Amino acid sequence: MQSTISLFEQLIQSTPPLVSEDLKYQMRKSLKEAQSGNFDLKELEQLMVKYGFELWPYRQAFNEFLIATENQVGEQFFLAGLPADLQERYLEYKELGLTFMDFHRGRSAGYFNEEERSFLTASLLAMHNSVREFAVREVVGLKKEKYLEKINDFKIVLNKIKESLDNLRILADGESDHMMLADEIRSRVEAFEHGLCLLAPEFSHDEVQKAHEFFIGRKQELNRLRGIHETVEIDFYSE
Repeated sequence: MQSTISLFEQLIQSTPPLVSEDLKYQMRKSLKEAQSGNFDLKELEQLMVKYGFELWPYRQAFNEFLIATENQVGEQFFLAGLPADLQERYLEYKELGLTFMDFHRGRSAGYFNEEERSFLTASLLAMHNSVREFAVREVVGLKKEKYLEKINDFKIVLNKIKESLDNLRILADGESDHMMLADEIRSRVEAFEHGLCLLAPEFSHDEVQKAHEFFIGRKQELNRLRGIHETVEIDFYSE
């Protein structure tokens, strides 16, 4: 339960810009109630999913700006946080044909010593904070209109996700031959919903759409294994 509350705290702390004050207030209020023990685990998860649906377009839109900002100025912020000698070491590292992205992905462990890695990690964390602050200023300032357009784009995607999830629920509720399959479909729906609010790994819209096709195929395969086939009606009187 405590780990779920911690994830809820992270969800609130990472709330993107321009989310309504009312929604932020409701989330903080719900967090206090959860910390006071007013919800069981299932109720808290359902509440997080509810907020996750509302936040998702903002989180996706802001993440795009975060990535673009890091690509644009991330390395500059990173270098600014290093002492001169370590800046030189990092530039020597790049002369080997490696990039900031390589460094970011951990392709540096054998090049720097333990003390250097400690400084580099601290500068990397500071860089992430600086990038976020920079991106926030961008999306509430000069790039506000583009940010709002992205939010609306992702709201359209979210509606399609909701429709796909509803179709999966219908598929599960209509499954009477294979109850384990129905449970599997419901578990997948729950996993997708949890992916909206840090309770599970994130997913793409494409994954949700493909899930329906996948489970249709699973049902057909299970029917084949059990010898259950669709009845074919033959009209002997037609010409």
